[in-house]
Formats: sequence, C-alpha cells, structure tokens
Amino acid sequence: MSKLMFELTTPEKVVFSQAVDQVTLPTMDGEITILPSHIPLVAQLVPGVAILKLDGASEDVAVSGGFIQVDGRGKITVLADTAERGMNLNLEDIEKAKQRAEEVMHSTVRGDDETFARAAAELERELARYKVALKYKKDGSAIKPPLQNAELTDDSGPV
Repeated sequence: MSKLMFELTTPEKVVFSQAVDQVTLPTMDGEITILPSHIPLVAQLVPGVAILKLDGASEDVAVSGGFIQVDGRGKITVLADTAERGMNLNLEDIEKAKQRAEEVMHSTVRGDDETFARAAAELERELARYKVALKYKKDGSAIKPPLQNAELTDDSGPV
C-alpha cells in the first residue's frame, strides 16, 4: 500500500512530518478521510480531532482552525492554528478552560456577539482537546505513542 506524506504546521513551526497510511480531518462539511490517490482538495480545518494511521496504529491529535491541502500526488499539508497530542494534554486544565468558556458564553448570551463567538470557538477547541486527552488516558497510550517517530512536538500546551 502506498503512503501519504503528511505535514502538520502551526504558525510557530512544522510539528509533524511523516508518511502515513491515512488521515481523518475535521472540516466545515464534516470529517474527511484521505487515502492514497485522493483527488486534489482544499478545505477549511475546524476545531476537532485529526486521526493519523500508520501500519495499523493510530494517534489522535487535537487541532483547531486552519486549512487543508491535498495535492493529488500523495501529499497532505495542514496549516493549523494549534495542534496537540494526547500525551501533552491535562484533563483538569481542559475542564477548567471549558468551564471558563461556558461561563463567558452564558454571561454574554444577550450581550456582545463578538465575545460570545470567541467563547464558543474556545469551547469547541477545548472539547476537541478533551476528546484527545480522554482517549489517550483511556487507551493507556501514554506508555508508547503509536507514531512515536513522528516529528510532532512533545512541548506542553498548544503549538
């Protein structure tokens, strides 16, 4: 089976660059799974979970807004605002951030639309982070990340 060259970049750096078998990404129109021989595509990335698969192993990465480009020749480029692995996420911190975003949303329901939109976006991002952290903790993959040879950063916090 041929591989895809997958590159995940944030404003700070290239955080992941590796051949993979398939990638599932959250878009404005729902999740898409990209396999070898996929047609060229440009799509908007939304906050959610990117699922990277290689040789039967998979790893979830929490991503936020950005863009996806599939060149039709086996290369996928994702430009994301942030990208975080499960091993770098702390459930307690995420729950606190979720709660703060929900409080802001509730307090601005009849107020400032811009503040409400920012809080809603923050909540969406925190929910994606929560899903990745919860799965990572549940699967016990803290011992050995499936894609450990990837160049994805091990820094804590969003990149």
